[in-house]
Amino acid sequence: MATDTKTQVHEVVHVEIPATDTAKLCSFYEAVFGWKFSAAPGMDNYLMGSTTGDMSGTGLAIFPKMEGARPTNYFDVEDVGTYADKIEKQGGKVIHRFTVKGMGYGAVCLDPEENVVGLWHGDSAATE
Repeated sequence: MATDTKTQVHEVVHVEIPATDTAKLCSFYEAVFGWKFSAAPGMDNYLMGSTTGDMSGTGLAIFPKMEGARPTNYFDVEDVGTYADKIEKQGGKVIHRFTVKGMGYGAVCLDPEENVVGLWHGDSAATE
């Protein structure tokens, strides 16, 4: 591991949390942290919130748990394709690439230990 290079900043910008009871889990986070959740546009079962209440902080989403779903942290990157390629070159896997129209581009990946790594690049001009 190189120690003479400057660390790049790639903040966690979004966290997804799967739930068997989405309403109950939203109530839990509302009671503990005061976060408020509402359905994402066009996705009634994907409940979004923010750590700051005005969507300027880290975004949160609670969604119905499905086979293989695990909590996922999305890191802000300049270009999803470039970072997905880097993940594959370092022994990781890209599971899913996606576009959220009017919001940005993302990918769900696995590191070499099969931990989930999310990539996100916000872009209000994103189209499918």
